[in-house]
Amino acid sequence: MVGQDKEIIKLKDIEEYKEWIRGQDWYQTIHLKNDLSTLGKLNTDSRIKWFNEFDFSGKTVLDIGCNSGQYSFNAKKAGASSVTGIDVNENRIYQAKMLALNEGLDVEFHVAGVEQITDFGKFDIVICIAVVTEVENVLGALRAIRNATNKTVILEMDLARPLIYASSHKQWWKKDKKVSRLARVAEMHRHKHVGWVMHPSLEMVAEIFGDEFEISFLGQGLRYYKIVLNHK
Repeated sequence: MVGQDKEIIKLKDIEEYKEWIRGQDWYQTIHLKNDLSTLGKLNTDSRIKWFNEFDFSGKTVLDIGCNSGQYSFNAKKAGASSVTGIDVNENRIYQAKMLALNEGLDVEFHVAGVEQITDFGKFDIVICIAVVTEVENVLGALRAIRNATNKTVILEMDLARPLIYASSHKQWWKKDKKVSRLARVAEMHRHKHVGWVMHPSLEMVAEIFGDEFEISFLGQGLRYYKIVLNHK
C-alpha cells in the first residue's frame, strides 16, 4: 500500500502512537513530544542546530524534499506563519501527515517534486537540503527555487570541485580580464538512483539567482555544502 492510500488518523493514545512509530521505516530521526522520537537511519540534529540561526517567526516556509517532515516541524515550532513540505516519496508524505496530526502541528504536506514548486506560490524562506544534487535538471531546479523565494534560500548541495580549471575564453589567463574560470565549471557524476547528474560551481549557482540575491558559502554540511542566498 502506498502512502497516499493510507488513512491519516488521530491515534487514540500514546501507546498506539508508539506502536505506529515502531512499525514505520524512518530515514530521519525526529524528536517528538512526550520524549518520543523516530528511529531514523540518519541523525540530522546538526542541521536543526544550523536552522536555529535563522528567524522563522512570522515567515512562510517551503521545505523541498521534506522527507517525513523534520525540518518543516522545526520551522513551525520556531514560529513560521505557514509551512508547506513537499516530497516525491508518497510514504514519507504519509508519515509527515500522520506526525503533523498527532503532534498537533499545522503543516501542509504534498506529493510533488522540485520542478512543481512554483505551483505552490512564493515563500519567504525556502529550505532545500540534499535534493538539488540528486535531480537530473539541476539548473532548472535552482531556477524554480529562485522563482519561489521572496527572501531566503537555505541549500545543502554538492558543487564542482575540479583540480584544473579551463575556460573557452581565449584570454581567461589575463589578470585584468574579468573572466571567471570557475563560472564555466561543472562536473558530471553518476548518481545511484537517477543516473548522471551535474554538479555546478558556486559561481554558476550565484549566476542563476542573479544580482538580486547575495550568496554565502558556509562550507561542509552533513552531506554536501551549505549555501545561503538572501534577497537584497
